[in-house]
Amino acid sequence: MTEADAAATSPAVQARDRATWTELFFDLVLAFAVSQIAHLLAGHPDWPMLGRSLLVLVPLWWAWVDVVMAMNAVHETNTQRVFLLLSGLAVYGMAVAAPHAPGDREQALLYAGSYLALRLLIGEAIRRECALYTIHPYRAGLAFALALFGTATLPEPWRTVSWSAAVAAEIAAPLVLRGHLRHLAFGVNHLPERFGLFVIIALGENVFSVGAGVATGPMGPANLSALVLAFLTGCALWWLYFHLAASAVAHALRTHPTPSVVVRDVLSYGHLALVAGLLLVSVGAQRAVGHPLSTVPGLAAGLLPGGAGLFMLTFCYTRRRMFGAASVTRFYGSLALFALAAAAPLLPALGVLGATAALLVVVNALEHWLVSSGRGVLLVLRTRTAGA
Repeated sequence: MTEADAAATSPAVQARDRATWTELFFDLVLAFAVSQIAHLLAGHPDWPMLGRSLLVLVPLWWAWVDVVMAMNAVHETNTQRVFLLLSGLAVYGMAVAAPHAPGDREQALLYAGSYLALRLLIGEAIRRECALYTIHPYRAGLAFALALFGTATLPEPWRTVSWSAAVAAEIAAPLVLRGHLRHLAFGVNHLPERFGLFVIIALGENVFSVGAGVATGPMGPANLSALVLAFLTGCALWWLYFHLAASAVAHALRTHPTPSVVVRDVLSYGHLALVAGLLLVSVGAQRAVGHPLSTVPGLAAGLLPGGAGLFMLTFCYTRRRMFGAASVTRFYGSLALFALAAAAPLLPALGVLGATAALLVVVNALEHWLVSSGRGVLLVLRTRTAGA
């Protein structure tokens, strides 16, 4: 089947133009899952815990992507509402178990069993509603869910090793099976909105965790100053995404010669990196607001600027995949944030937070001035083509 044939046989492509109320309810459960993973890393911000956090984040992410793709191609009916609500229950189980799943056998069974149930629900929804989706890269997640469930009872460290291999394979699946992805149909309005909502969820975790920490902790001048800077950091991160990037994704889906490249590289891979960066920012900001005048050793010190740098650098990757080049402002801005992350163990947390907020505001202000004055943002990392 050619891409033209796929489009011609997919009457539902234009059916889903906006997110539905049921999808928004489903996202509430996802917000809880994101919060659980952020709390997991906040308790022990070191390299092993960062790995465990990614181990439970990635299956949640790919399952959410699959739910979005399944709902993107169909009209919402009562059957689809029930599917979303049951999917929400499965995600709820994963979220409850996420903090302890890699290390506790019972929690691992709950996490993997919920993931397997979610994958079965997704597969049934795809099979019933849209035959075009019978085989595609994201459907391969059922095999990885079976792998997680089948190894959930193994003793440590074999469970973590097995899960790491399964999660790595799941990350690679859309790239390895990219030929099947070309035959799928994509809603050019629905998909950018849904992925933008996920970014809002991750940004909301920053607001919630930082605010909750201040409400139950000390409220001295340094803490309140850090709270203001943390909120400004969240605003600047929001501006980076929704001022230019969100509309660019929708434009790329309409105009790119191979829309599947945008779905795979920008929405699936790119937004996973964006969400991971926001989680690091959330954990780093929470610690900075709680202890603003202290210096933080090791990895924990660099979480805030490092997460912001990852967030900004990801835009260089996504823009290059969509339009063939990255922006100079975000490329060098991300390098500055990574340099700040390297120096962070030598600085008080309030200084790191203030410098991070300042760098983000400067990049946003410079881009706004360049665009509004008609000069245009300078480009770097050019490529001849943005194709697959």
